[in-house]
Amino acid sequence: MLNYLLGQKVSIVSRKVQTTRFSTKGILNIKNSENNKPDCQIIFVDTPGLFEPKKALEKHIVKNTISELNSYEHICVLYDATSSKIKFLEFSKIIKSINLNKNNSSLIINKIDLIEKEKLLIIVKNIQKIFEFKNVFMVSAKKGQGCKDLIDFLQTTIPVSPFLYNKDQLTDLSERVFSSEITREKLFNYLNSELPYNLYVETIIWKETKKSITIHQNINVSKYNHKRIIIGKNGENLKKIGISSREDLEKVFNKKVNLFLFIKIKNNWMNNIKELNHLGQN
Repeated sequence: MLNYLLGQKVSIVSRKVQTTRFSTKGILNIKNSENNKPDCQIIFVDTPGLFEPKKALEKHIVKNTISELNSYEHICVLYDATSSKIKFLEFSKIIKSINLNKNNSSLIINKIDLIEKEKLLIIVKNIQKIFEFKNVFMVSAKKGQGCKDLIDFLQTTIPVSPFLYNKDQLTDLSERVFSSEITREKLFNYLNSELPYNLYVETIIWKETKKSITIHQNINVSKYNHKRIIIGKNGENLKKIGISSREDLEKVFNKKVNLFLFIKIKNNWMNNIKELNHLGQN
């Protein structure tokens, strides 16, 4: 969703749920000169999705996300129109558990291109029984449907102030963290198991010249068996992950990228507060 609104990739994408581990800011600069309105800068904050946490890592993620909610001018609650009944029940519990204010929160139903109109109306009606959202937007981030109406509305919710970021800045992520996230995305996409949830990627070396960037990254896992799975038979898995990540990075930075991936075993890192606080900081 965020990537479409900004017109460029700043957040990783995966079919697997709960892939986001820390909040990422995406910055949208809008020129309104044709409409006789002042230019506008909207700062989107893509937070991890809320769910019922069980492991220490999950509790850390959810706790940080909830603590941030009161600092935002407007909260957009995103709901997948294709969600199952079980997912709807989980969503209901979460909405009831957080302190939303209907005056500064909106409901966004995504993937409306995949659901019949009659079913969409039922979904909205059921959600409104849980919490009465003042504003509801139907969108398809994939096709861009409804996104302009959403952006036009959000412009009315932000306070008048000087721009907080440079007009050419798209995100608050450092290049090192962004490149780590790209590689983590590939691990999610290429490994068909729970393994990607049990690892993290950190960029340990970043050397840039006018023509190229050399990047060294550690893929940190908690077990030796995880290392074997990532490497794959004859190193095929790691090779595919590295190639895919490098290709994406070259598109983003418009330079040749030399990417070196290393796998490091960090026992019990998911229960180590120091390691958890390090996520998104390298």
